[in-house]
Amino acid sequence: MAKQTITLRLDEEDLSYLAGLDVAGATNLSEKIRALLADARRQREGLADPAAAYDFAKRLLAQSERRLRDAEVRQDLRSELLHRALEWTPDLLALLLAADAAGPDPSAQLRRLERQVGERLLTLTDSLLQQAVSGFPGCYDGRILSERAQSALRILGTVQAKKEA
Repeated sequence: MAKQTITLRLDEEDLSYLAGLDVAGATNLSEKIRALLADARRQREGLADPAAAYDFAKRLLAQSERRLRDAEVRQDLRSELLHRALEWTPDLLALLLAADAAGPDPSAQLRRLERQVGERLLTLTDSLLQQAVSGFPGCYDGRILSERAQSALRILGTVQAKKEA
């Protein structure tokens, strides 16, 4: 397909944003716009692919993760809780983004998605409860996690008591 020239009117704020945007391999405004369009196309087309959806979710969180790590280094702090959340979120988001219930057997696909999401959420819950009950020092304030986990631990105790009765 032959390339076509288009006219694009941007206000000063959008133009400044685009000019200051760091896009790999793009040095001028036209290249930046083409790169942004290519990225948007890859995202839209790739959401049906779990691996591409995962890459997209990781990119969404990359700046937040970088800022968190930078702030922790400057403050000499670390939160295992936040890092575990950042580790699990892209995987969970990718599953949901790539979910497709319109296939030949939507019921089976929905059940599979529910099982996959449930497995990941329960694994994360296990991890957080382990931190909470062990007094794990990997939080900015470990007491908060321990206090908040008490309701979940009470529920688990009630379930265990019913099983033993």
